[in-house]
Amino acid sequence: MHQRFFSIIVPCYNEERLIDTTLTCLTSIDYPKDRCEIIVVENGSTDRTFEIAKKYAFGNCRVYQSPKGVSRARNFGISMCAPNTECAIWLDADTFLKPDILNAINAYLHAHPDADFGTTDVYLDDETRAGRFWSWYINVTDRFLRIMHRIHIVRSYLLDKVEYDVDLVSGEDVKYSRDLARYGTYFFMPTDQVITSARRFKHKGYIKMFFINMTSGLPRWILKKNSWETIR
Repeated sequence: MHQRFFSIIVPCYNEERLIDTTLTCLTSIDYPKDRCEIIVVENGSTDRTFEIAKKYAFGNCRVYQSPKGVSRARNFGISMCAPNTECAIWLDADTFLKPDILNAINAYLHAHPDADFGTTDVYLDDETRAGRFWSWYINVTDRFLRIMHRIHIVRSYLLDKVEYDVDLVSGEDVKYSRDLARYGTYFFMPTDQVITSARRFKHKGYIKMFFINMTSGLPRWILKKNSWETIR
């Protein structure tokens, strides 16, 4: 089977507590190092995020800085991709990949040639009843609504079609998903290889997060007025 070249882009802002874990997971992925790259984009942090990330800047991992804003960081990351990239993967800085994830994505894309952009199952690192329920809920809703949140997977031929909206600080991933749908076919890949931090749910409360998540589908003119609280 052809081993695609993957570009993994990690925007990070004030992530000194978790970026070490995130990058340890990424640099431990069981996939040929010459067939993937890790692009870390620190964007305006006021803590030690950049300093910690720089420790991983060797081999197939590069660390950059960009202006503040997750959409700017994601767009910047794409501009830094290798010319031969075949698929870009954006990863939240508090989302952790298990070693077999790229093999799984590669096999899925091989088996589904019409799968252009999409996401995967994601599981919260919270084994309480509430945490398990929310893992199920976010996966069901992302799949039903055909949107991407914590991990975005996009084939290279769509990368010049759409950019992340730099005017949005919330709901930008939903808008990106909807914009991509004009050019390609959405997919949702079942896997147990993606874990994400439950810190926001624990801090805000699961019920409150339900209503916060509901706002991500609001019209752009409303989302432009929204703020997004940083939870660290």
